[in-house]
Amino acid sequence: MAFPDFVIEQVIARSGGKCECTRTSCRHIGRCSEPLTGSNWHAHHKLAVVSGGQDTLRNCEALCISCHQNTGSYGG
Repeated sequence: MAFPDFVIEQVIARSGGKCECTRTSCRHIGRCSEPLTGSNWHAHHKLAVVSGGQDTLRNCEALCISCHQNTGSYGG
């Protein structure tokens, strides 16, 4: 499933236009500072829909593509 447009708008506003990743598996310290512009980012389901996650702001995080590829569910 995909997030509705209004959720995408809200997650961009919440993120301040920067990647929201704080994963230790990525190569940044603390929160990633990659700017989210054009097509260099993805809206990521924190909990996959197949596992019961919803297409809501609470379950969405804005990630640069590099950080998204470091999630366990990228491409799945």
